[in-house]
Amino acid sequence: MSRPNLFRRILSAVKGFGFKQWFLLILNIVLVLASIGCGIGMKGVTGTLASLTAAGRFQGESGIRFAQIACYLPVDDGKTEDDIQTFRQSLENKLTEQSLNAPPGGRLYLDAYYGTASVSISSKNGSGMVKAIGVGGDFFYFHALPLRGGAYIDGEDLMDDLVVLDEEMAWKLFGGVDLAGMPVTINGESFVVSGVVSRERDFATREAYAGDGGVYMSFSAMSRLLETASITGYEVVMPNPITGFAKEVVSENFPVGNGDVVENSNRYGLLHLVEVAGDFGRRSMRTNGVIYPYWENAVRLTEDYAALLLLLAVMLALCPFLSALVLAIRDVRRAYRFAKVKIPEKVDETMEKRKEKRLEKSFEKKAGGDS
Repeated sequence: MSRPNLFRRILSAVKGFGFKQWFLLILNIVLVLASIGCGIGMKGVTGTLASLTAAGRFQGESGIRFAQIACYLPVDDGKTEDDIQTFRQSLENKLTEQSLNAPPGGRLYLDAYYGTASVSISSKNGSGMVKAIGVGGDFFYFHALPLRGGAYIDGEDLMDDLVVLDEEMAWKLFGGVDLAGMPVTINGESFVVSGVVSRERDFATREAYAGDGGVYMSFSAMSRLLETASITGYEVVMPNPITGFAKEVVSENFPVGNGDVVENSNRYGLLHLVEVAGDFGRRSMRTNGVIYPYWENAVRLTEDYAALLLLLAVMLALCPFLSALVLAIRDVRRAYRFAKVKIPEKVDETMEKRKEKRLEKSFEKKAGGDS
């Protein structure tokens, strides 16, 4: 009789299930599906924010690995544009030491910096106080806010009298978004609207951005308007030939005092999410004088959700895993007991057969000799 295949054995075992076995089977199936759902949810959360994709976009088809590093400084210990230039020189020297050179006509790193301040802004249709973000470098590469009209400002612009309004401020000042070339006055000085952007629409940004309108301007212009203006945030995309290289170079050459240096391109790594889960709650207590911009608060919110979903996925999968482990151990023990009994029997049976064959041959040999 042929041995039943695996499917038939499973079907036979299932037919013999009682209430307890059916309950455990259904429970484990539900837990596995819930764990998979948490994993899918975590993947969705970690793909929410475009502000963390600069390294991948800059890398393109290049074989060099890149990392995106962000620095957040205390509000009373900011940097100047001279500090940024000094760091850039140090960074270029470090990359040269590692034999990392930019391709002809290309660039090996991108960076951006910003500072914030409250300013008064007015147009012929309205006025008010607004939070201004003074930007430098390739800020809008890192934060590619959707354009509603016009163009971004750029760190290479020869003139620093261009500004970008967000959609809320554009409607307050002009009642529309097609405003390229329109004049505005900021702290008594004349500026020209370069473009209008809308905020990100993801759930994390909606939670993190509590403002009612804003304006982006060149940091050099902000420094001219406000003597107290300082750089409180810096971001860079740079080569990361070995894990941790980029963050180490930035930490050593761009001192942030009590501030923070984070690797944005690794915000959702499993080890980092485990750290986030272990630091849950305490992350909300800030005592180092750093005020995060809304985009960093959005990242931290998604980190919390991702860490929570990871924890739930592991906990939900634990019961099915242990159940499978118990069944596997039980099967191994059964196989061991079976082998412990059957193998000696098979050995003895084989030995007896060989002994019988030898006796038969011996008998046949004697019988042949007698004849």
